[in-house]
Amino acid sequence: MLVRPVEMSRAPVLYVLKRFPRLSETFVLRELLELEAQGERILIDALLPPEDGPAHAELADLRAPVRYLPRRPRLRRPRVAWAHLRVGLRSPLVWARLAARARRRGIWRRFVQAGLTADRARREGARHLHAHFATAAADVARDAAALARVPFTVTAHAKDIFHADHAPQLARRLEGVAAVVTVSEHNAEHLRGVLNGVPVHHIPNGVSPASPGPGAQGGPLLFVGRLVAKKGVDVLIDACALLRGELPELDVEIVGGGPLAEELARRARRAGIADRIHFLGPQPAEVVDAAFRRCSLVALPSRIDEHGDRDGMPTVLIEALARGVPVVATDLVGIPEVVRHGETGLLVPPDDPPALAAAITQLVRDPALARGLAAGGRALVAERFNPDRSARLLRALFEESGR
Repeated sequence: MLVRPVEMSRAPVLYVLKRFPRLSETFVLRELLELEAQGERILIDALLPPEDGPAHAELADLRAPVRYLPRRPRLRRPRVAWAHLRVGLRSPLVWARLAARARRRGIWRRFVQAGLTADRARREGARHLHAHFATAAADVARDAAALARVPFTVTAHAKDIFHADHAPQLARRLEGVAAVVTVSEHNAEHLRGVLNGVPVHHIPNGVSPASPGPGAQGGPLLFVGRLVAKKGVDVLIDACALLRGELPELDVEIVGGGPLAEELARRARRAGIADRIHFLGPQPAEVVDAAFRRCSLVALPSRIDEHGDRDGMPTVLIEALARGVPVVATDLVGIPEVVRHGETGLLVPPDDPPALAAAITQLVRDPALARGLAAGGRALVAERFNPDRSARLLRALFEESGR
């Protein structure tokens, strides 16, 4: 459990998030907890309410007050009108310019939400605004920062950078940003190429050190993630179908939910391996941790989907290696920065079930290799993905942006 200092910093940082909390975004919650542990006072404005379903137990440790902005705010409503009046009187020309731009671009709703966030920032003395994902949250943070006259930064991940719906809007959403944070060096190089002159910083998602797992030889293969096309779960199912004769004892646990859940279950039935593929649905952190500890390896066959969406730096791989669990993943985008083939895990091409099956067989049949790779990965994660280090880098960026 995190030990918190008695005195929190005087001027808070206001986070703008699309939805909070979200089960699949453990990295956001843990970042907030680590910042608080280092003395930061955090405020949160969320555009959407929490998801239905389980929640992480760590949420109870968060001190930050969370406010949910109205989804469709109207300026004629008194609370909204007063907020905009207060910020508008302080910066009337800025308010008028941003309002005209929002009308022109069709993002009036985000501008109205931004007025509420700016008003909170002014009333509570926020020194900085930070958004996760360069989508709607960045739109709100950008205009709110201008109205409140404070700097803002954004952490960009993957879908918000590469997806066909978002990539063309990236530069617009990040207008005036003090700096952009991203989770892999691959992403950072791409962003430096498309964002002229904007400082881009690679700050990994931190993962807390964990005691090594028991090295559960004979345990199930584990997948953790959203059941969407870019995760390649269909490739994993096809690979496991190829392994029916080779590894008849291998079971697969799939933790996560998403739009492809039923389709993937049907695929397992058609392949004749429904009895070996166990869909566990979305689960909180403590259940996922137990799954890590009973599994023999983790597989993540990510791909670039038809819309250009892809993983940036999948947290599940870092969490697996932090626990000393061997991993097999695809040689794609930022993944080789943590899964170094033959050193910290095994890499295979995307959309290649035979190659994935061969890598799984290699790790299952050669426990010494699996242990060696996992140990190498654990050491790398301890060095590069320390949450204390990531939070300190982020805090330094907040301070630098305010000068």
